[in-house]
Amino acid sequence: MNALDRINKEALNLFAERGYYGTSLSMIAKAVGIRKSSIYAHYNSKDELFISVIKYVANIYKAETEQFFSKLKEQNQPVEHQLFQVFCWYMQLWIDKKDVTKLWRRVSVFPPEHLENDIKSISAETVAQSFHNELADIFRQGVENGELRNAPSGNLVNLFQILIDGILTARLLKGNEDTAELLHDGWHHFWSGIKGTDKRQTNTGEIINV
Repeated sequence: MNALDRINKEALNLFAERGYYGTSLSMIAKAVGIRKSSIYAHYNSKDELFISVIKYVANIYKAETEQFFSKLKEQNQPVEHQLFQVFCWYMQLWIDKKDVTKLWRRVSVFPPEHLENDIKSISAETVAQSFHNELADIFRQGVENGELRNAPSGNLVNLFQILIDGILTARLLKGNEDTAELLHDGWHHFWSGIKGTDKRQTNTGEIINV
């Protein structure tokens, strides 16, 4: 691993653990085992290094998203199963790539104010739009075939994102083990709220929900 890769790796770890304001170039240099001045051979400022790391993280998310949804489409499963797989995949991603996901949650919720627009632009161009579009397709499919209640796909995507964001924030604060039950309950209540209603007619002509 060359010097630039080591700088990026340690910067990612520190930014994920301590955030933008809690991390200095001196701390990164110390973790790499170089002088602070050596960082300036690659980056002009802490901001430039931070944005570089965010772009790296966003590209990881984009690649993971594209790979996952590509495999999901090949399985041709009911919408409930597809959404549940998306839900589980996103939660597992938090565990498998902890530093990446931890940093992404930090900058999504508490971005450095002077870099907020840059971060939103990176997210919109890579992660957010790709994830939103893939989910919207699944929700449209579910509404069209009656598996889901009739609602705009954009609204359903937002609800799904709120579910994920809420659980990931809880995991950030409490840890994975303390939020295990929340995963089950969160999904159960979410699906109960959006699934289609199976209506049948009794012998008296009354329409009942099954």
